[in-house]
Amino acid sequence: MITGCTLVRAQSTVLHITEAQRWSSSSKAWLQPASMDALDAGDQAMAAADADWRQVSLPDIEPRVFWPRGMPAAALPEVWWYRMHIPADALASQGTRLYVPRWQATGTLAVYVNGRRAWQSRGDRAWNNFNHPLWVDLGGLLPPGRDAWVYVRMASQPNVGGALSSIWVGPVADLLPRWRWRAFLQTGLPAYWRGAFMVLGVLALGLAAWLRINWRRHRELASAGGARPFALFFCMAVGQALGALLFLVNDEGLDMNFAWFSWITLVGMLSVPVCAFHFLGVVQHRPRPRLGRVLVVYWLVVVVATLPTWWTDHPGIVPLQRLAILPPVLAQIYAAVANAWARRNAANVLLAAWGPLSLLMAWHDMAMQNYRLDIEGIYLTPYVNLGLLTLFLILAFTRYTHALESAVRARSVLDERLAAQARELIQAHERVRNAEREQTLLNERQRLMSDMHDGVGSSLMSALRLVEMGKEPVNIAQVLKECIDDLKIAIDSLESADADLLALLGALRFRLGPRLTGAGIALRWRMSDLPPLPWLDAQSALHVLRILQEVLTNIVKHGAASEITVTTAVAQPPAGMVGEGVQVCVQDNGRPFTPSTEARLPGRRGLANVRNRVSTLGAHCAWQPLQEGTSFTLWLPLVRPGT
Repeated sequence: MITGCTLVRAQSTVLHITEAQRWSSSSKAWLQPASMDALDAGDQAMAAADADWRQVSLPDIEPRVFWPRGMPAAALPEVWWYRMHIPADALASQGTRLYVPRWQATGTLAVYVNGRRAWQSRGDRAWNNFNHPLWVDLGGLLPPGRDAWVYVRMASQPNVGGALSSIWVGPVADLLPRWRWRAFLQTGLPAYWRGAFMVLGVLALGLAAWLRINWRRHRELASAGGARPFALFFCMAVGQALGALLFLVNDEGLDMNFAWFSWITLVGMLSVPVCAFHFLGVVQHRPRPRLGRVLVVYWLVVVVATLPTWWTDHPGIVPLQRLAILPPVLAQIYAAVANAWARRNAANVLLAAWGPLSLLMAWHDMAMQNYRLDIEGIYLTPYVNLGLLTLFLILAFTRYTHALESAVRARSVLDERLAAQARELIQAHERVRNAEREQTLLNERQRLMSDMHDGVGSSLMSALRLVEMGKEPVNIAQVLKECIDDLKIAIDSLESADADLLALLGALRFRLGPRLTGAGIALRWRMSDLPPLPWLDAQSALHVLRILQEVLTNIVKHGAASEITVTTAVAQPPAGMVGEGVQVCVQDNGRPFTPSTEARLPGRRGLANVRNRVSTLGAHCAWQPLQEGTSFTLWLPLVRPGT
């Protein structure tokens, strides 16, 4: 018996067991006690001298019986044992582990070491930890310096068959990397990407809800499918998460009936290709509504037909139910290939190529499930949707980059249009400025013409009439002096005063000071700082100069004054005016003067002109007779009404 088991020393301290002895038992028990001494009669027969132990190679399989297949779940199990002898010198002093890459059966498995049970599967018989590598701690079961016998008992549903891979025995440090890598590839990685897929699915669901709520404000997204592709992506995420559960069941078993678990995983696996078909139609802009409706009806029929009502007593039918996934998968492959043919790009071609590759991966897993391939391989079905998810992300990324490129192109077009409009606006603004400049020149020309006509022209006409009438030269000279003063004041109004009233008054003093001195009148100039008047342009400056010129001329002609005092100050608004302002006060010591309230009286055209100019400026003026002389006050607002 000892020579019947082949031990291959894979490394210096690791044994790889590739042969064992097998014996078929007549026991009808699914589970056995913790010690081989308490086995039932059917299993105790293995110790008989005539027990038929056959030499087998590992991995070893018990083939499936495809017909007749309908064995009820209550049927008694088929039981067979494997035994392997391990010499003492092949065992580590401590930390010895037994590692089995895969075992598979619709039933239970128990491992005995030196007559004591080291491990036993728990939970459901249909969905056990067939995809989890077996890791058994042999500590406390191996007496030092003694050989060890390992027995493996497998009980399986009749006609379903079973399989046991080769076995590794060795120290933890040597076997742990091998076990971890297999556990990661078979269960860890699918669990990680399933979680990542679900996170993306939840995000897609949130986007779908947001688009559904705000679709009126984002009607431009209707051409891209709106919320539908995001909702379909979420359904695919849920479907793949449910479908992958059957590969993640560990030795703790299930928390629900195996039939309902099988149905839920089937619905999940069936939903993925149906949703993927509609998803491709939306994102690739090639929907196929008729075939899509057929797939939805087919999905409903399969979901209802496979409800766990009639087949729960026949667990062997579960693998056959998985064939219902084939039609939607073929429809999805057809859609991907047709879309890639119609619009050839890298993403579409990869999706089209992934379809046939996924069929090959499904065939590989079906062959493994039916023990046609090496059972120590890795099931590839969990990676089908991983690749599909990756391709969908590539497709979404490609569409996103194309959208960015379109946005960049649209932005460049908008920039060009904006630049053209800016050039047009600049040209229009330049035309407006030219027009305003021409209008300003025209207004200034008209103002000068009017002022020359009313001021200098009128004075010259008066001088001409005096000459024609033979008047005295003194009167003629006086008229000509007034004409010259009018001309100088008109010229001064053209100079930029930068809203400075004091500078304007200084020009007036420079022009009229010599005339007043020649008339024997002393001019007292008492200025104080004044704020600027933003509205004081050339036209307004001329009005101010004309007002003060008229007041000073009247004093010279009619006041018989010997002294004139001009003062400035910041002043509150007089009655009827609003806002702060400045005032110019002209006071003389001549005869008191009380102006008439009527606008025009004979010989009073100068006063009417003063009032008209004050009204034009939005200002206020007043004459106040004193005991000796008269005080004239001109109040000017800081902010002109209507500006």
